[in-house]
Amino acid sequence: MTNHIEQGTRRARRAWAVALKKHVKPGRTCFVEFRHDDWCAIYTSERLCNCIPHRVLKDDKGRLLARVEGAGCYDPVGEVEAFSGAAGGAT
Repeated sequence: MTNHIEQGTRRARRAWAVALKKHVKPGRTCFVEFRHDDWCAIYTSERLCNCIPHRVLKDDKGRLLARVEGAGCYDPVGEVEAFSGAAGGAT
């Protein structure tokens, strides 16, 4: 059962990476939303994510570009690296 969960998470992370590569380009504005569970510790004084939030990518007009569920916990450093790689090194 654990293997199935890991496979799903791996697939979701790959889907998120593909979405970033497809939509995040230099000079283009995109917004990322992390929709945490209500019980997530991000809403406590710890401010650390312990859920698996839904990730949503939108353009500057608010149109949905991608939505991925199960891509893993929110990691700010990992997200910056992912955006840097998707945008060709530009931040």
